[in-house]
Amino acid sequence: MKAETEFTSTDSIPDSRLPAPVPRFRFGETTRQAGMLFSAQTISMVAGLVISIIQARWMEPSEMGRFAFCLSLIVVGGLLFEFGIASAGARVLALSRDDQTEREALGALTLITLAISIAFSLFIAAVAVPVDLIFNKDVRWLLVALGPLAFFQPFQLFIEQVCQGMNRIRRLSVFQLLIAGINLIALIALVAMHRLTAGSALGAYLAAVAVATLWTIARLRPSFQNTTNHFKVIFKETRGYGLNMYFARVMGMISSRADQLVIAYFIAASAPLGIYAIAQKFSNPISMVGRSLAVTRFRAFAKLASVPRRITHWNAGLLVAASVGLIIAGPFAIKLLFPQYTEGISLLVPFALMNLLTGLFQPYNVFLGAHGRGVELRNIVFIVSLTSVVGLFLAVPRFGIAGAAWVGAAAMALDYLLHLHYYSKFRRALKNSGFVVHGSEQH
Repeated sequence: MKAETEFTSTDSIPDSRLPAPVPRFRFGETTRQAGMLFSAQTISMVAGLVISIIQARWMEPSEMGRFAFCLSLIVVGGLLFEFGIASAGARVLALSRDDQTEREALGALTLITLAISIAFSLFIAAVAVPVDLIFNKDVRWLLVALGPLAFFQPFQLFIEQVCQGMNRIRRLSVFQLLIAGINLIALIALVAMHRLTAGSALGAYLAAVAVATLWTIARLRPSFQNTTNHFKVIFKETRGYGLNMYFARVMGMISSRADQLVIAYFIAASAPLGIYAIAQKFSNPISMVGRSLAVTRFRAFAKLASVPRRITHWNAGLLVAASVGLIIAGPFAIKLLFPQYTEGISLLVPFALMNLLTGLFQPYNVFLGAHGRGVELRNIVFIVSLTSVVGLFLAVPRFGIAGAAWVGAAAMALDYLLHLHYYSKFRRALKNSGFVVHGSEQH
């Protein structure tokens, strides 16, 4: 049983720019890096749970609803300004052949993201009034005040993508730990001072992103030499793969955040949105398992002809165990820790199913992305996003937050099936183009 995949020809494979030599797939390295990232995300999850406890204990559901609404607006807005630069940059970094070229490309990416962040910060302040007029959530001054801190939001995706492309999993792990830890400490301080509100909670989160971003960029040591040439390479990759990934990411994020926006539009009270947000937080760590495993293999996937079956098997087993655990233990945890949010217990089953399916397609998503299959990923997200938004507008007016949760689960089922379809189709294209898989695929 061989642990590597050999390539006999790559001439007719579009958008795949696969470098030589072909790497040997090492599951030990996968386990170590995935374990490191998953451990960091688990600690972040625990910190997030404590944060949720603090917010649920000291914030009224209406304030929690304002916080969730503004956070969704900032996250979605940050993606609108990214234009696929980070995704294209991750692929450029993954295909770099030496450290100096890698650091120079990183420097060019940093300068581009700096310009994007300035524009985004001004945008948040500018849209505060019209957003408040449309949604009537009394958030205009909150958004204006947080405009300067929103400057760092685009850097969050930047850090995640460049660490993925450079295979700096330790840096990515520490980055995520810093955000969670600083956010938690800030919230505890706010509670002690009796200053915890939707605005201060959002400010604590953005401040944590700011500190973690500055520390990580300093540790990655970008070089600002030869930036002009790297600008050309990055923008060339962006026009193809990057823009497709941009449209895919924007549509995907709009789809994933559309539930909160649609709930806010159809349900005037803020409390249901707060209940929905807390229940959703309980289930989100499930999909984190699949994402952790897949992200660590981005650089290796760019040079492999298939996703090793051992990864998909381990991923599925862990996801099922986590989903069952949530369904069994979740209701007791909510009753014990969040008594004012018990209405959200009925949402745990659809949320568990939604995140199980999200985790299952992560290896295929990262594999297709590593091979530059932006068109396929864009098509998947377009179909799923359109289906999801239509479903939300039909379900939320009639079934409320429960309808939004089940629409999310159905959308992720479609997402999983489409990933399987395009992955199988690309595998056949690889074989027809000259890729030969020697030995068993069960790596």
